[in-house]
Amino acid sequence: MWVGDALPAWLSLRLIYALASVALYTAICRTLRFRRIGKLQHKYGFKTPARPSFSNMTDQEAYEIQTEIAEAEFPALFEKSLQLALFRTYGIPSISKLLVQTAQLSTNENVAKRYADTAVIVTEIYTNAPNGERGIEAFARLNYLHGHYIKQGKISNDDMLYTLALFMNHPCEWINKYEWRRMTDMEVCAVATFHKSMGEAMNIQFDVLPGSRTGWTDGLQFYRELDAWAKQYEEKHMVPHKDNYNTAIKSKYLLFSTIPSFMHSFAGQLISAAMDDRLREAVMFEPAHRVTKSLLDLFMSARRILLRHFALPRFDFQRSKSLSKETSPEGRRWIKIWSTTPHYVKPNLWNRLGPSGIYQLLLGAPRPGDSGMHPEGYLRSNVGPRAFDGKGKQEFEHEKQRITKTRTGGCPFVASK
Repeated sequence: MWVGDALPAWLSLRLIYALASVALYTAICRTLRFRRIGKLQHKYGFKTPARPSFSNMTDQEAYEIQTEIAEAEFPALFEKSLQLALFRTYGIPSISKLLVQTAQLSTNENVAKRYADTAVIVTEIYTNAPNGERGIEAFARLNYLHGHYIKQGKISNDDMLYTLALFMNHPCEWINKYEWRRMTDMEVCAVATFHKSMGEAMNIQFDVLPGSRTGWTDGLQFYRELDAWAKQYEEKHMVPHKDNYNTAIKSKYLLFSTIPSFMHSFAGQLISAAMDDRLREAVMFEPAHRVTKSLLDLFMSARRILLRHFALPRFDFQRSKSLSKETSPEGRRWIKIWSTTPHYVKPNLWNRLGPSGIYQLLLGAPRPGDSGMHPEGYLRSNVGPRAFDGKGKQEFEHEKQRITKTRTGGCPFVASK
């Protein structure tokens, strides 16, 4: 309660200036935050007399729009949603069974390396232009690794299509749920268009979708059909199985290796809180306490408000870049940003003795440059499980030639019309 009828004059002026400054700052933040999407819409001209629909969006345009989403607009949740998409595949027994049999994601020795290999290939695909050599080589290596098991009947087209659907819809769903703004139709169409082309490069068949017979009008129609099919596929195939648990628990332990032991219990609760009941029951994890779920929702809500009203957007020099631009004489590259074991990370002074390196040293976890961490970097033509190290060169070159001819950056829906 104030003494007297009014605030002192000097205090009143300071309060007015403070409130005005906050209002001005939030207005600037809001204006700048929406500037990038405004520029994108103006650049491509969709929903204007010149381009009244999304029907002719090209793969190159989709890649450029998706790059803005991943590197500048929503980099944190875009990356995490892809990681969660990969984790969600563990709830399908036909997928987790193969991972257990091959020991790629079910043993402590292999899980970190396989995680890094997956991150490298996926990042190379997402961060390079559709007709660029780097992305094409990543597809060629991925197709060789998958092809080995496809020929044996251990990977079905449905499981491949389902995984593609998760990589398409998870970023859209998580961004719409938790980010500072929802995605526009143009952005959703771009993500779907990119993944249609991605599926074609991976030789995935879309016969189960209605549009495969009638043609797709645009990426939005493709998104709706693939998303609906994937959710129906989950209802039938995402069921509890010991292989699901054995695969998921190793990924959980991989996360635990990067945090102090006293935080393991709470981290485990957060992992369960981030899952819906169907996935959590399929991987046979214990449910999270309702307090943990409330804390997670509260944190994400607070983050949304702070980003929207009080945080400036990322400038170009702040773009999220996971892989190095520079190469070794042999053409190897390195991972720049890592969240688990530092495979393929360059052991420079900052990475070893900077805050992250010191933290890992105190934790007793591997640092960049330690034994088995592949500090020499990676080659796209050789990345993958140890069993395939140095193999598949002929298949790699064949796939590279095929994809070079077919993935030109044009509209992936033209042939279906």
